[in-house]
Amino acid sequence: MDILSEFKKYLEENYSSDGERNTIKGYYSDIKQFLSFFKEYYDEDILDFQRVHISEYKQFFLIKNNFAFSTINRKLSSLSIYEDFLIEKGIRKSQTKVIKKFDFYKIDRPYITSDMLPKKTIKKIKLKAGEVSKRDYAIIVILDEGGLRVSELINLQLKRDIDFDMYRIKVLGKGNKIRAIFMNEVILSAIKDYLVEREKMLNGRENKYLFVSNKTANTNKPMSRATINKILENYCLKVNENRINPHLMRHDAATKKYEEGYSDIMLKKFLGHSSNATDIYTHPGGEKYREKIPKNG
Repeated sequence: MDILSEFKKYLEENYSSDGERNTIKGYYSDIKQFLSFFKEYYDEDILDFQRVHISEYKQFFLIKNNFAFSTINRKLSSLSIYEDFLIEKGIRKSQTKVIKKFDFYKIDRPYITSDMLPKKTIKKIKLKAGEVSKRDYAIIVILDEGGLRVSELINLQLKRDIDFDMYRIKVLGKGNKIRAIFMNEVILSAIKDYLVEREKMLNGRENKYLFVSNKTANTNKPMSRATINKILENYCLKVNENRINPHLMRHDAATKKYEEGYSDIMLKKFLGHSSNATDIYTHPGGEKYREKIPKNG
């Protein structure tokens, strides 16, 4: 049995959305590395694993490779998915998972306050994009106002996801989970203005995705992550600011919602989180944060 090929098929069946291609690649790469590790260092061809394998693997990364704890956690997450595959396919006879919650390292993420976010840069590139390209402006507005991940943005489909009557955008997120975000006046105007430009770009050609480029216009495929990153990089250069990435704009969107009074549950729904990751996105201003710290005495 070619276990890696079977695992890849399993991933493609369970993580089928275009936005999760990087997720599939990551899981596949981690498991390939895991199996190769025991072949190289122990001369063992393994399909399944036990507690001892996890212990040896973690020690290797900690002592010899000096990997970051977050990287080890990611690899353990991949192995947990691999366990699901082994159990579902009957390769592991037991239904018990080897990896436990205590295997993962608890990491205190660095706290970023609102005044650390590049708000001025975001405002400047948004304005510059509005002067240059209606498409680019709409992209930046949706990232900054809607808090979408890049994978979610590029996979928005015009007919399926954009509801002008209900002022709503349907977002297909991680794990094929669907959420809806409100289309405020800024987002609504940006999209409607862009659709005129989009129609001219397509020139009668068909493409189901909201955002298209000259390269994707006649392919019925989405724009790439790299293209979105390049768009932001180019506008940062135009306004003479340091480069920012789309994820910082997601932080900015979350911060604005937090300052508007969103609760943790509301933010979790807005960002499409299923875990407690939301608190690293909520950034009150530095002064506000310091005011909440009790003084000694």
